[in-house]
Amino acid sequence: MEERVRLNILNILRGVKQSIKSLDITKLRDLSNHTLHDASILQEESSIQIAVIVYSLSKIFERENYQNYKSWKYFYKNLMLYLENAIKYLERKDENNYTKTTKTLIYFINKLEFKLRHYIIEVMEKARIHKASRIHEHGISVGRTSELLGISQFELMEYLGKTGIADINLNISMDIKKRIEFARSLFK
Repeated sequence: MEERVRLNILNILRGVKQSIKSLDITKLRDLSNHTLHDASILQEESSIQIAVIVYSLSKIFERENYQNYKSWKYFYKNLMLYLENAIKYLERKDENNYTKTTKTLIYFINKLEFKLRHYIIEVMEKARIHKASRIHEHGISVGRTSELLGISQFELMEYLGKTGIADINLNISMDIKKRIEFARSLFK
């Protein structure tokens, strides 16, 4: 993992831990969006994974009754422990244990109480597709984006069609007639 990516993820994890302690859901969402830049430019798996985790956590904490689940105290205690461990391993530059911790964190999120678990799985899928659309918006191909996030190209294209991202023509700055006239003037 590149040093810049490691430091960025480290800052994000610290922010996530603090946001959860203070129940600042908006900051959690902002932190998730912050990971997008590195994910789209570097196509770095660690950044994408953290973006999905943080997005999923923000969705969990947005629920009004999330603390009513039987296993909530257990989940919260372990969530904070996994976040602390991930921070500790990144500070030590121990990439292997960091990767194991984030994979365990994703597994742990998926194991949360039955009813919420289905919601989280759905959110993680939506998060992958949402992040994929944002990565594609930054110029990464649909094929590469879907490969990076483990979703089908069909799922990504369906989402892109709904958002209108694919309809944006950033390369057209003037109408076609003016572009043709300009091109012809170059050859005179």
